[in-house]
Amino acid sequence: MLEVTAAERELTDAHAAPSGRLKVSLPLASGLMLPVLSAFAHRFPAVELDLHFSDRLVDVIEEGFDAVVRTGSPADSRLHGRNLGSTRLRCVGAPAYFARRGTPQHPDDLGSHACLLHRFPGTGLIERWPLTAQEGGQETRLAPAMTANHLETILHMAIDGHGIACLPDFAVRDALDRGVLVSVLDPWSTEQSIFWALWPSHRHQQPRVRAFVDFMAEHLLPRGGQCN
Repeated sequence: MLEVTAAERELTDAHAAPSGRLKVSLPLASGLMLPVLSAFAHRFPAVELDLHFSDRLVDVIEEGFDAVVRTGSPADSRLHGRNLGSTRLRCVGAPAYFARRGTPQHPDDLGSHACLLHRFPGTGLIERWPLTAQEGGQETRLAPAMTANHLETILHMAIDGHGIACLPDFAVRDALDRGVLVSVLDPWSTEQSIFWALWPSHRHQQPRVRAFVDFMAEHLLPRGGQCN
């Protein structure tokens, strides 16, 4: 009898309007996330968003998150996941910079260029530039001109002509469209990262979780995938 009552309650909850507190962990990519989160808040005003931005790999269940958005392959069997779409890093610089310093034609050329590097805030590690043409698997040698743990700062410095940056395509799309940045070394920068929405398996029936996952899959990046 108790099992029947619980099943009926779960079925009722699954068809209820999304509401209540939604605790979500998100990557430090505010330029990508904020417009979609704002649109979600307009669409579902009864959902109270509790947002945590970090590059730390959180424990979804132990820390009480309803859902997380992160890159990389899901590895926790306690979680369900949905592919939200892919992104890749692009090497970019200002036309004025390339007019002054020349345009790199091969990853080896970066050793003589000013490079604007990204340091992950949580770990302190420098983000690798995923250029694939190095013989013997050696990483591209870079000449740092600046290091920052804030993507928007690196983007601004690149637009102002201070050097070459390697940034996510969603972060540089507008600048490329406006012509204030130019993409270089595209044939060697093909590695893609997939954004995933992950959530504890027992929470997918909650309307607020289901609404969040569906909304992110539709609006965050093109060609969001299916549930696993």
